[in-house]
Amino acid sequence: MRTDTPYQAAIVERKNYVIAVDLGSTNVTAAVAEKLDDGSLGIVHVVRKPAEGVNAGQIENSELAGNAIHAAIEEIETALGCRITEVYAGISGDFVRCACYTDHVYIGNPHDGVSQADVDSLYSRMRNVQAPEGETIMERIAQNWIVDGNREVRNPVGSFGKTLSATFNFILCDTTPLQRLEMVFKRHGITIKGIFPSVLATPEAVLSPDEKADGVAVIDIGGGVTDVTVYYRNVVRYVASIPMGAAAINHDIRTLGVPEKYVELLKLEKGSAVAELAPDTLVKVPGRIPREEKQILKRNLATVIEARATDIAEYVMQELNDSHYLSKLSYGIVLTGASAMLKDLDTLFNRISKMEVRVAAPDTGLTEDSLDLVNSPAYATITGLLLLGAEQGTSSLIIENEPVRRVPEPEIPAEPAEQPPVAEPKPSVAPAPAPTPAPAAPRPRTAAAQSVRTPAATPQPTGTVPPARTPRPTVPPVRPATNRVQPSDDEENTPLPDPQSFRHVPPRKPASATPVTPPPAPTPAPAPSAPAPEASEAPRTIGTAAQRPRTRTLADIYRERLEQQQAAQPTPPAEPAQPQPDEAPRFVRPQAPAAEPEAPAQPMPSMPEPESETAEPRFYPPRPQTEPTPDPEADERVEAQAKRMKSRISKFFGKINNQWDKGSLGDLPDDTEI
Repeated sequence: MRTDTPYQAAIVERKNYVIAVDLGSTNVTAAVAEKLDDGSLGIVHVVRKPAEGVNAGQIENSELAGNAIHAAIEEIETALGCRITEVYAGISGDFVRCACYTDHVYIGNPHDGVSQADVDSLYSRMRNVQAPEGETIMERIAQNWIVDGNREVRNPVGSFGKTLSATFNFILCDTTPLQRLEMVFKRHGITIKGIFPSVLATPEAVLSPDEKADGVAVIDIGGGVTDVTVYYRNVVRYVASIPMGAAAINHDIRTLGVPEKYVELLKLEKGSAVAELAPDTLVKVPGRIPREEKQILKRNLATVIEARATDIAEYVMQELNDSHYLSKLSYGIVLTGASAMLKDLDTLFNRISKMEVRVAAPDTGLTEDSLDLVNSPAYATITGLLLLGAEQGTSSLIIENEPVRRVPEPEIPAEPAEQPPVAEPKPSVAPAPAPTPAPAAPRPRTAAAQSVRTPAATPQPTGTVPPARTPRPTVPPVRPATNRVQPSDDEENTPLPDPQSFRHVPPRKPASATPVTPPPAPTPAPAPSAPAPEASEAPRTIGTAAQRPRTRTLADIYRERLEQQQAAQPTPPAEPAQPQPDEAPRFVRPQAPAAEPEAPAQPMPSMPEPESETAEPRFYPPRPQTEPTPDPEADERVEAQAKRMKSRISKFFGKINNQWDKGSLGDLPDDTEI
C-alpha cells in the first residue's frame, strides 16, 4: 500500500534573502528580496498596509503600531509559505539630525607620506566620540581630508605632510524612538538585525552615480515627515527631517467637507499643487448615502493643496540654505515618496527653488522583473532599506511548506484477516446442523504490516519541527547596526563638543622642553587593542540642535572641566608653601584626580554653651606692640629690584616703539617679558 503523494512538508532555512520593514506615519511597508550572485536584488514580494499609532515618525501607541507590522508580516508569510525571524528596519523623524566634528593626527612617517595606518588611526579617534546623553550615533561619514591644515585631498593615502585632519558627519537619533521600535518588533518575535535612517536609505534607490557626484538634493515627502538629504562628491553632506507631510494636506482638504476615507483618493486623482493650472470644473464627492453627494470646484481644491504644499517647499528650501550646498546642486531636486505623485508638485518646487526638479521611483540595484513591483515613488524607502541591508548581510528565512520528495517505503503484502463465522438462520423443521470447527487463532501482525494498516498520514522525520505554525520565541533586542564605522566596546569613549561651535583647530606641535608633569594618578589601564589617546586630544561632545553658534576655545573647555572636578572633590588640607622656581610655570592639562578613600565620619566638636546675659564680662590684657626693626639690606634689595623693573619696562616700550615706527608689530614675540 502507498501513500497518495510522494511529497511531504519540510522546514528549510535560507540565508540569501533580505527582509525590510518601513514603519511610516500612515503606512507600513514590508518587502522580501533575494540577493543574486551578481549583487543585484530580485524583489519577491511587497506588502503595503495602513498604520496607526505613529505620529511624525515616532511610535505613540505600541499596540496599534504592532498590529500594523504583524498584519504586513503575516501577509508575506502566507503568500510565500515561510516564517520571518529577522528584518531590517528604517526610522525617520525630526529626532534624526546631523552634526560635524573635526579631528587630526600626526603622520607617523612624514618622509613616506600618509599611510593607511594614519587613516585608520583617525577613524579610531572618531570611534571614541560619544553622543550626548539621550542620543545614539547611527552613522559616521567622512566629509573631507586635509593635510597640514590647508590642503584638501580626496584620497589622503600617499599625500606628503605632517598632520592629517578630517571632518566627520555624525548622524544622531534620539534613544527613545529606537527603543520603542525595537520593543514593538520584539513583542511579535522578530529580531531587528539593523536600523537605518530613512534619510540615508531613500537616496540609494533613486539616485544615479552622476547625481551623487555633481550634487543633488533628495526630498522624500511622506505622510507625517519630509526627509531632506544632500549629496555632493559622492558623500552625504547634510540630512534633516521636517515634521510635516501629506497628512497636513489631507487635514486641510477635510475642511471642505470631504469624508476622511475619500480624501487621499480625491487628492491624487482630482487635486493639483498649482491652482492656476487646475480647471474650473466640478467634481462629485460621495457622502454617507448617494443622495448626499456634494460638488467641489477643482480650482478651490487646488488652492487648498497649493497653500500647504508651498509651506513644505519653503521649509525644504530653508534646510537647503542651512546645508551651505544650495549653490552646488547641479542636478537640482529629486522628489520621491508617496506624496510626490501629487499632480504638478514638481512644478511648484521648480517655481520656488528655481532649480531642476524631477519625480523618481526606485531604479537602482534591482533586476528588470523587480522594477514592475516597485514602480512607484512610494516604494523608494523600502527599496533603499533592502539595498543597505544586502550590504550588511542577508537574513534568515524559514521555508515551511517547500515540497521535498520522500522516498516511498516498499510495499509489504499483508495476510487477510479471517472473518468470524456468521450464524445462519434455523429452519422451522430441520435436523440439527453439524458442528462447525473453531476458527484458527489469527497470526500476530508485524511492524511493517501494522504501519501499512495505519490510516494514510504523512510521517514526520525524526528531529524536525512539524509544519504547523509554532509560536515565535521571545528574543532580546539588538543594537542598531551601523553601515561603515562600528564603535568598539574596548575603546575609550569621550564626550564631543557642541556641534554649533565645531571649527578646525590647528594641531599643536609638541613642546621641545620636557613639560612639568603632575604626580601620576591611578587610572584604569586601557584595553590592549585600543590605541592610547594622544596628549593633545581635547574632550569631545556633540551639543543639542537648539544651540546657536558661539566661539569656544580649548582653554574654556579645560577650565570648565577643571571647575567641575574641583567642585566634585573635597577641599584638601592646605600644604606648606614651596619656593617658586625662577622659570615661569608651564600650562599642564588638568587630569582627573585620583579617587581617595572616604575618611570615616568624625564627630562634630561640641560647641560651648552661650553665656548668660548676667555673667560678668571678661577682660583680656592688650598684646604688647613691638616696632619693626629696620633692615638696611632689605631696603637695598627692594631698591635694586625697582631699578631692574624700571629698566625692563623701558626696554619693552622701546621695542614696541621701534616696531611701531617700522609699521608692523608682527615680529614682536608673544613671550616678551616685562
